[in-house]
Amino acid sequence: MDELAELLGESPTIEVVRDKLRRLLDRQREGQRLPAILIQGDTGTGKGLVARLLHRHSARSRGPFVDVNCAAIPEALLEAELFGFERGAFTDARRAKPGLFQAAHGGVLFLDEVGLLPESLQAKLLTVIEERAVRRLGSTRSEPTDAWLISATNTDLPAAVVARRFRDDLYHRLAVLTLDLPPLRDRGRDILLLAEQFLARACAEYGLPPKRLDPGAQARLLAFAWPGNVRELGNVIERAALFADALVVTAEILGPLQGEDARAGGPGPRSATATTSDEAQREHLLAALEQMGWNISHTAARLGIARNTVYARLEKFGLRPDLPRKAAPGPPEPVAPAAVPPAPDTGMQWERRSIALLRAELRSADGVDGWAQSSRALEAVIAKVHSFGGRVEEVTPTGLVAAFGLDPAEDAPRRAAHAAMAIQKGAERARESSGESPGVTIGVHVAPLLIGRVGTRIEIDAGAQRAQWPVLDQLLQGKAPGETVASGAAAPFLERRFELVRMDAEANGTPTYRLTGQERRGLGLWGAMTRFVGRQEELELLRSRLTMAAGGHGQVVAVVGEAGVGKSRLIHELAAAHRLDGWRVLEATAVSYG
Repeated sequence: MDELAELLGESPTIEVVRDKLRRLLDRQREGQRLPAILIQGDTGTGKGLVARLLHRHSARSRGPFVDVNCAAIPEALLEAELFGFERGAFTDARRAKPGLFQAAHGGVLFLDEVGLLPESLQAKLLTVIEERAVRRLGSTRSEPTDAWLISATNTDLPAAVVARRFRDDLYHRLAVLTLDLPPLRDRGRDILLLAEQFLARACAEYGLPPKRLDPGAQARLLAFAWPGNVRELGNVIERAALFADALVVTAEILGPLQGEDARAGGPGPRSATATTSDEAQREHLLAALEQMGWNISHTAARLGIARNTVYARLEKFGLRPDLPRKAAPGPPEPVAPAAVPPAPDTGMQWERRSIALLRAELRSADGVDGWAQSSRALEAVIAKVHSFGGRVEEVTPTGLVAAFGLDPAEDAPRRAAHAAMAIQKGAERARESSGESPGVTIGVHVAPLLIGRVGTRIEIDAGAQRAQWPVLDQLLQGKAPGETVASGAAAPFLERRFELVRMDAEANGTPTYRLTGQERRGLGLWGAMTRFVGRQEELELLRSRLTMAAGGHGQVVAVVGEAGVGKSRLIHELAAAHRLDGWRVLEATAVSYG
């Protein structure tokens, strides 16, 4: 069996990576010192996957794999996380704690986003690498450490060295061997291979029947540039698997792809001047900042990264709200006669809308010890929320609150429930791979809230939003990691599609329900369809139209009514009562928005 089979792909670019990995692994011996490796590539190309493959198939596979995101941990805590501290070294240091270098002794220390490492720590990291010993904060002696150092970055480190943002000597220590991972847009039909793998995994994990991509969906996947690379492809396919009612995923089911169409809600296509990785990253960040009105929290949620990463990239690229965006070169615009521009519409338009609120809490993160794991897990939660059309409204170090349905959508509660299931599945996969990922407790609530719109910006009335916070607090009170709980207000929107089990606890004076099963199909609540009563006049009218169609006079009938009045049930009764030879019933679903 190929030990690198997990690194999917048949393109020449990925074959080069696979060949380098094989040569590196074949030359290792037990007890041998291993060279530092720097993995370079765009965000989402699989740098973490390659690092774990190196550990799993190396001579150090029996040792620990310690993963730390240098951008996700606050700078004040990063030194303590990496090097450890003694009791009394700083306020609240009530006991001594070994650092991640010592935790990785005999194994692998993976430094992700190493290009964003603060300058104050670069010299200390260089000393540890050279001396192969670490001195804890507050200690007077060094302790030996033996960790295989693997680093990853999406930053052009040689350019950062020239710009004096990164130490030259540290770069050469980290980049003894380098691996360059190709972006997804350069991997050709590997896109379809990965998409089919993600689709099969999502169907298996959510208990769905096997599905496949139709030619239209395949063509759309191949034509897209994938700024988020493999991570973005995985999220798109997981969402499509959950929302596809048929066994075939069409191009429309894939939904809007970020940057494919500015009207779809994502940043527009990259400027023609973005020729390097850094320039493309700058353009991508600037587009998201402008779309979110330079709100850092919303921009971080939109891009699926931590706020600290956004701040670091703002400083790296020298971006400020008052800087004009660099325009792509092109022919000069014709000079038009002077005209008085129309006055902008600054009026706030308000409307009341049912909004699905999702609150997620990382329950095993605890103070300094949990910063590394909780920060990375929170990034994954934000990415899932964004993938299912939600918007992050509030972020804390160990949780968030997201809203679904700010844009008109009939299935906002369903999207929130699917996002919750995807978050729990992602946390389960992270625990299986590393064993250190915190568990997630999730609450889903639906409330009619006042929504204000100014131009393209949509905001929830702050007072109405705060009034729902106690309900979300009660939903999560006393719940164990891994549980997803729905409020009594959310249950009517979910009970037909999801398995709900009533709990003893209440929230806001109404029952609460544990979401225990995936989406079901059909009209009845878990197979118990009620007796059909009334609607005889409408049913007879439909039967008469069916008879006319059977006589050769084709008919087109529209059944119109408010949500929940029984339109689907009426059609079901008609189809079930007329099982005639030669008839075929085709069914499809859609929403009035989207």
